[in-house]
Amino acid sequence: MLNGLFGDVLVEQESSLAIPLSFRSASGDELPIDRDGLRQALPNAGARLCVFVHGLMSSESVWRFAGRPQLTYGELLARERGVSPVYVRYNTGRHISTNGRELAASLQRLVRTWPVRVREIDLIGHSMGGLVIRSACHYGRASATLRDRLRRRGPWPAKVKRVVLLGVPNSGANLEVIANLASAALWSVPIPVTRLIGAGLDRRSEGIKDLRWGAVLDEDWVERDPGATERPERHRVRVPRHAEYLVIAGSLADKSDADGPDLVNRLLGDALVTAASAQGRLGNDEPALFPNGTVRLRPRINHIALANHPDVYDEITRWWHATC
Repeated sequence: MLNGLFGDVLVEQESSLAIPLSFRSASGDELPIDRDGLRQALPNAGARLCVFVHGLMSSESVWRFAGRPQLTYGELLARERGVSPVYVRYNTGRHISTNGRELAASLQRLVRTWPVRVREIDLIGHSMGGLVIRSACHYGRASATLRDRLRRRGPWPAKVKRVVLLGVPNSGANLEVIANLASAALWSVPIPVTRLIGAGLDRRSEGIKDLRWGAVLDEDWVERDPGATERPERHRVRVPRHAEYLVIAGSLADKSDADGPDLVNRLLGDALVTAASAQGRLGNDEPALFPNGTVRLRPRINHIALANHPDVYDEITRWWHATC
């Protein structure tokens, strides 16, 4: 939680509490990025790599099923689909684009040193993790070195086959919008106490502020007023050419609720992210960010549960089978 709230400051202060980006096994052990170390840590590593990226103030533990800590989407997909799951741990207080750039470079090194030749990459992101994945795919083309190109490895995004986005605020998170408006309101009151509270709100991390509009590129925040209330223009984000997309949005509503589940979905969504934001929509006339993607809405599943719920896994594996 500390890195989610103040991770950017911890990096600036070169604090030992700042979490570096790393790859982890299902048990949480850090994976070495060298061929011999990976072969020893993952003796069953295969040619199909599946990378999981957690969300804000979280870690790889978010993927564990309640009451069954050894079970995750990754472990199930390893059994049923033959993938090799790898989990990312990172400092969620830094800018999303900063984490995206680092993940892109780290994935290129991981692919280069993987025990066997990687033929396919699947990416699964929860909440902020999905934004980091989109950012990494954008910057991934530049992460391939000359040596990689000479050996015909090329940029890793060319190997991406599937991208799964679970409760990802692609058009922004309402909670951060509210925090920004609250800060502006507190500063407008000429009372020391309210301005002190406003100053405290302003100290939330850059990563949290990026969630306001779903910023995934440097251009989304460089030389922009972090307190601006108007939505900035979207910049084009590169996507893997041949990848299939699955977008799953949670909902607090029950489809059988006669009191208007559509209103609940529109205003509250899964408690943190609305269905429209998960699809990347800005309005009724705005096309979704993933026009050719598969979109699923899961009722009675809140934001956190999207990362560790049997019904969500069933949705993923049904779609997975259709993309084989």
